Amino acid sequence: MVERPVPAPVTRLFSCGLRKHAGKPAVTGILPLALAVALLAGGLPGSAAIAADTGQIAQEKQKLQLLRERINNLKGELESVRGQHDAQQTALEQTDKAIGRITAELRKLDRQEATAREELTRLEDERDAVRSRLGRMRAALARELQAAYRNGRQERIKLLLNQDDPALVGRMLTYQGYFTRARGRRMDEFRAVLDQLHGAEQVLLEQQTTLAGLRTEQEQQAAKLGKEKARQATILAELKQRLASGTSELGTLQADEERINKLLASLQQALRDIPTDAGLQPLAKFKGKLEWPVAGKISMRFGAQQASGKMRARGVHIATRSGADVQAIARGRVVFADWLRGFGLLLILDHGDGYMSLYGENSSLYKGVGEWVGRGDVIAAAGNSGGQLRTGLYLELRKDGQPVNPDGWFKGQPPAPRASRSGTTGDG
Repeated sequence: MVERPVPAPVTRLFSCGLRKHAGKPAVTGILPLALAVALLAGGLPGSAAIAADTGQIAQEKQKLQLLRERINNLKGELESVRGQHDAQQTALEQTDKAIGRITAELRKLDRQEATAREELTRLEDERDAVRSRLGRMRAALARELQAAYRNGRQERIKLLLNQDDPALVGRMLTYQGYFTRARGRRMDEFRAVLDQLHGAEQVLLEQQTTLAGLRTEQEQQAAKLGKEKARQATILAELKQRLASGTSELGTLQADEERINKLLASLQQALRDIPTDAGLQPLAKFKGKLEWPVAGKISMRFGAQQASGKMRARGVHIATRSGADVQAIARGRVVFADWLRGFGLLLILDHGDGYMSLYGENSSLYKGVGEWVGRGDVIAAAGNSGGQLRTGLYLELRKDGQPVNPDGWFKGQPPAPRASRSGTTGDG
């Protein structure tokens, strides 16, 4: 997805936010330049360690790139498990990915619109404050000019005709000159504030135009999303007919399990050469304290019978509304973020020590391979990708590639879902 630059009026809000956190060190081009000069001069203590760290970072980036390439190659191998992609699965992958991209774009536009609205409110307050100040200055100047007009000439004539104290006449004329120059400065200030008001109104107009553009783009993306969802519904109806027989369901589930096991084994092998975060805490430390990744209701539990009792569920399904925020259960690195047959838009987090969490059937993925995420970070949007007739999130825990029963790992039950913009909570 191509990132669009945030409009100039919006960036001013971010700059204000940075000024609020001025106490935190900022990364600029000055520090790297200073380090480079010091290294060349040979006068920076620990320069060898810095060079080593730089080399290690470069190696880590190279290994992450190799991981991404390995995953891309692995995708082709995985799809060959139990048969090549058929036309319906190919179409399903395309429409699921399209929905994912549009959903992510809408989310970004929503956030930009919220930021633009905040900036618009700030600009309106700023304009109103300038208008109020301008009104006070205009009234004060009007009173002063009226008084000067009424008294100025008469007072000057009286002073000139006053022959009793020539020194007093000189002093008073000097004071009058001071008043005149002060009045001129206040008029200059008035004109400056007037220019400030015109500038504020111009920026406000630009921001209103920006906001209108965001709304138009949202409407266009929403229309595209509607078309893709209609296309997806047609494909799902066709797949439903194919999965009517228990034999077909069993074969599909077996192929899905074989595919995910192969993926996890390959990921574990690839991750052995990639250094992990030294401060990463083992997932086992949080057993019984984890928050559920999404609000909703558990509609399928670990070990539930599938395919007429011939297979058991390796994870849980949490029914929730489409588009609900999916959060990381713990800190980890994204090691897979793509569409996988049987799992739809799937994101996998590596938590270290052999633990991984899998988030499947999403409508959109917000993170990419190699990114670190913190506990509670929003990483995806729940949905029904992968040909699912249900809406929600499919969640698995794995230890050394083996499924782990999540019972006892999470606190209580998932929280109740909040209503969406339309007031619905998904079909569950």
